[in-house]
Amino acid sequence: MRSTLACNWINYRMIEEDGYGRFGVRMVRALARAGVRVTPSLSQLLADLPGDLLRMTGLDFSRLTISLMPPHELRPVPGRQWLYTMYEATRLRKGWIDYINNYAERVLVPAPWLLDVLDSHGCRVPTHVVPGGIDPAEFPELERPVDTRPYTFLALGDRGSRKGWDIVWQAFYAAFGEQKDVRLVIKARAGGLSWCDKVHLDLTNSDYRVSAWRQDVRSMADVYAAADCFVFPTRAEGYGLPPREAAATGLPVICTAWSGTEPHIEDWALPVRNYRMVNASIEAEPFRDGTPAQWAYSDVDEVAALMRWCYDNRELAAEKGRAAARWLRAHETWDHAAAKLIRLMEGYDDGTDR
Repeated sequence: MRSTLACNWINYRMIEEDGYGRFGVRMVRALARAGVRVTPSLSQLLADLPGDLLRMTGLDFSRLTISLMPPHELRPVPGRQWLYTMYEATRLRKGWIDYINNYAERVLVPAPWLLDVLDSHGCRVPTHVVPGGIDPAEFPELERPVDTRPYTFLALGDRGSRKGWDIVWQAFYAAFGEQKDVRLVIKARAGGLSWCDKVHLDLTNSDYRVSAWRQDVRSMADVYAAADCFVFPTRAEGYGLPPREAAATGLPVICTAWSGTEPHIEDWALPVRNYRMVNASIEAEPFRDGTPAQWAYSDVDEVAALMRWCYDNRELAAEKGRAAARWLRAHETWDHAAAKLIRLMEGYDDGTDR
């Protein structure tokens, strides 16, 4: 039965290059498919509007408002408001918890680890996990024909080194040395690899087997189609769209089993379980004892061993990718995510959150 609910949806951004943008667009579409009457808007458009003009936007504040954004972007609205948010370290930025406690009736996060992060800051409002998902139409399972190209590993180079491309680079040499029939492609937007990173990894003059792919693409599915294995030893993810979307295409994925990528990771990836917690290079409020925010640094040797296993066991790795694609379609699409959010909007609470 289709939902009869209605809500406002205020997004931080709606652009593809931004995680909040991708997340929000797909969740709004999934809610609409389920029959929820959603009125979307952008936080930048509403920030400075007086209350009477705010009502002229078409937003109906007798409905629930769901705001998907970093906490510091949250502003009061005339009616009820839930914040949907995420972060990538064990501590939030200073002052963010005040926005949550002052302006949000509830908080939604895409992964369970963020419940502990909020709790450690003194969050006073109920919190719930509403995960993201994959779009099977956007990321169809792809046939990867056997050809004569080198076995190709793919890493992501955006967001500095948070997504772990530097670890992949080290693991590549640890696993394969001077072996010629392998290559590593690091996908990044123009400017995605910082100047300091390029000094560390001189992609213009170094090993021909390692290259940076900086050109824009129509869809990341095209990038995943060009690889045999996606390696994502991330330091931290609020949720982790890229590894799940890569797995949805049938690509075997190597991924850190921590933060947003930890839930059900055995079902959709080859988990990296050896990591150490290190200080995060991200602005955040320290713990009361002065301990800075932290995130995970994956063990290079374990990443190398998993890369080597995928190379040596190509059909088994490919079958792992195909099984992951099936699992994600059965359990973790945007429609699954929207269904959980709808249950919360209808007042159903299964007692698993806080």
